[in-house]
Amino acid sequence: MNGTDPAFFRRLAELVEAGEPCATAQIIRVNGSIPNELGARMLVNNHGMLEAGTIGGGQIEYQTLAACKLAIEEERTHTFQAKLTEHEAGGIGMMCGGQVEVFIEVHLAEARLFLCGAGHINLALARISRGLGWRVTVIDDRADWANADNYPGAKLILARPEDVLASLGLDRRSWVVVGTRDRDTEVIVQAAKTAARYIGVVASKRKAIQIIKHLAARNEVAVSPLAAVAGEAAAGSGFSLDALLPRFHAPIGLALGGRSPEAVALSIMAELQALRHDQPATAMRVSPEELAGYAARRTR
Repeated sequence: MNGTDPAFFRRLAELVEAGEPCATAQIIRVNGSIPNELGARMLVNNHGMLEAGTIGGGQIEYQTLAACKLAIEEERTHTFQAKLTEHEAGGIGMMCGGQVEVFIEVHLAEARLFLCGAGHINLALARISRGLGWRVTVIDDRADWANADNYPGAKLILARPEDVLASLGLDRRSWVVVGTRDRDTEVIVQAAKTAARYIGVVASKRKAIQIIKHLAARNEVAVSPLAAVAGEAAAGSGFSLDALLPRFHAPIGLALGGRSPEAVALSIMAELQALRHDQPATAMRVSPEELAGYAARRTR
C-alpha cells in the first residue's frame, strides 16, 4: 500500500477549511493489470480536477475523476468500479484487462448559517447550532449585540446585512435567517440575488404576507422597462421574485409550540435540520397499535 503523503492531507484540509467541496478516491480492490497499486489515492476538487495524488493516470483515472465530480454534486460517498479495456490499455502502452474498485469519499464543508440581525431569537439560534455542523456568521451593525461574548465561535460582521451579503460568496450550502429590527425586506432582496439555498424570515403569518406584497411591488419596479429607463429600478436591479420563492420560508420554523426566543429558535433549527438532510420532519414514533401487536406476539 502507498505510504502516507502529508502534502495530500494538507491540501485536503485546505479545501475543506476554505469551504470547497472535494472528494478522495482510493483503490480498495484490484483485478488484473492496472497502472498503480492497492491503496493508491487521489484528491479531486468540485470541478472534477486533480488536486493531489494519483491512482495511476490513463483511462482508469479519467473515469474516476468524472465519478468524483458526480459524487460531489450528489453529495454521495460510495464505491465505484473502473476498468481498462484492451483497446484503452493499448493506447497507453499497458497490459489489458485491469479493473479496480475505488472508494470515493465526499468531503463537504460545514453548512454556512448567516444570521442577519443579532437579536434574541438569532442569539438563541446560534447557541442551538453549536455541535450540529453549522458555520455561523452574524451580521449586524450593533456592536453591543454582535460581539464575541454573545456569539462565541461565530464570525462577526459589523455592518448592515443588506450592505454586505452580496460580497460574502453565498452558495448552495448557505442558509440565511433574516431577523433585523426594521430592514427585513431589503435584506431579503439582497439575499435573493445570491445563490443561497434557503432564505427564511422570523415573522408572523401576517408579517410574512406583508413582506411578500412589498417584494412583489419591488419586483414589478425591477422588471419594468419604463422604470429601468427612468432609473427608478436601480436599487431593485437583479431581483427576481420567481427565483426567490422556491427558497423563501416565512414564517420560518416548524409548529412545535412555545413563544420564547429559545422555543422559536428550536423550531427554526428543527426546520433547517430537516431540510438540510432532506427529511420530512415527521415523528419517528412507532404507533401504539404496532407496539401493542409486538407486545401481543411476545406473550404468546
